[in-house]
Amino acid sequence: MIQTGDVIINTASMRNEGTTRFYVPDGFPAVADHFLTHALIDAGRELCDNNDYRLHIGLNAIDDAFYGETPDWIEMLSKHKLLNVEMESAAILSIAHMRGLKAAMICGVAGNLVTADVEYESENTRLTKAWEGAISIALEGICRYENGRQ
Repeated sequence: MIQTGDVIINTASMRNEGTTRFYVPDGFPAVADHFLTHALIDAGRELCDNNDYRLHIGLNAIDDAFYGETPDWIEMLSKHKLLNVEMESAAILSIAHMRGLKAAMICGVAGNLVTADVEYESENTRLTKAWEGAISIALEGICRYENGRQ
């Protein structure tokens, strides 16, 4: 089960936002670069063994409305095995693809909308640790990716 403070590496994004419609047609997939994503996964699997977070890998959903997720929408996302909801990756992945660039996605988990594991009233220290973990994984993953290309 995904908990606040975990880290997620997304392989692709379900587009439910408006930004990418200016760049690609509606059926166009938002997919992370395979090789860069694999470098993140390898780094994440190694680094999570020595840290206080779990690593999850899979698909996410993109929404561009803050707190617009209804209980029915959250249930549908969960039934379709989408790991997380965020706001940026579809645009990043789509535009990178169109420009011939490499892009991948890693997220620190701020809360779980399915289990109501959320923190709104005080400092979310678990999220801060997730961000630190995601940054460490991203830096290590980029180094591995760049070293593997030589």
